[in-house]
Amino acid sequence: MAIAASKRAGDTVESAVLQRHPELRHVSDDVEEHYDAVAVSLLSPSRDLPFVGLCLLEIGTVVEIKSAMVVYGENQRRGRFLIRENQHEHLLEEGGVYLFAVCAPTPEREIIAAKVVPASLVDEFEFSWVSRKTRSSYAQFAWSRVFAPKEVEGQ
Repeated sequence: MAIAASKRAGDTVESAVLQRHPELRHVSDDVEEHYDAVAVSLLSPSRDLPFVGLCLLEIGTVVEIKSAMVVYGENQRRGRFLIRENQHEHLLEEGGVYLFAVCAPTPEREIIAAKVVPASLVDEFEFSWVSRKTRSSYAQFAWSRVFAPKEVEGQ
């Protein structure tokens, strides 16, 4: 049940990102499981979508959209992004990027802040892969590894 809810929440954010940025075209999971979108026209950084380590996204760049709630749980801890090792390796091979989005903890998942980061720079976030027997290893890290707290909490 939690996995289905998490997938639905991710799909909601993915749809919102794609509506905001027509430069990106959705890529379904049946076509490619390692990323959600591809740039179909040049995408430049903006106030709403800053880039780290890039001046623009070129046509053909693959984009994996990851989202985390700003807070979760009774203790209101900062949300976490989850990345899969095999997906990350594929993005590295393709010269792809992550589009990280921090969202309101509501069913609508309103985007509070978003940022594009090359997969090659994500390795600098200091995380460890957690191994699983049946599926790809994964890592989780708080949104504060990607965003300064004022970028999110100051909204």
